[in-house]
Amino acid sequence: MNTVVKPTRKRPKLVWAVFFFYIISVGYTVSFFFRVFYPILVTPGHEVDYRNLLTFDLVVTALTGIFNLAGAIAILRLRKIAFYLFAISFVIGILQGLVNTFTTNFSTALGGTGIVSNFFGFGVLFAVCLYTWRLKARRILL
Repeated sequence: MNTVVKPTRKRPKLVWAVFFFYIISVGYTVSFFFRVFYPILVTPGHEVDYRNLLTFDLVVTALTGIFNLAGAIAILRLRKIAFYLFAISFVIGILQGLVNTFTTNFSTALGGTGIVSNFFGFGVLFAVCLYTWRLKARRILL
């Protein structure tokens, strides 16, 4: 009996780092939604901020989380769609930031640390997009 054995591809260590980073990130997003809809252990100031969130913000945050989760799973499976999923998440985040900048008092609501963490998050996501593009170009992602 002949058994076909597919050779296994070794995942680069950075693939694992990206996967775990986005799993933790998505977990944070889920906890954010829990705090928004069930504000049990939330300070009164945060509760007011959460009530002022637009449906647009909640939908876009959920979409970004979904694309990031799908991208994390795709990169772990070494699929080239990971690049497209992370790129879509990046574009959605940029568009959300632009909409919020022009329609709300976004910088005041975020505060200094919020702005820095937003830029850090976009920087990481941009680096992940470049990394997945490179893996795709080198045919590591199929």
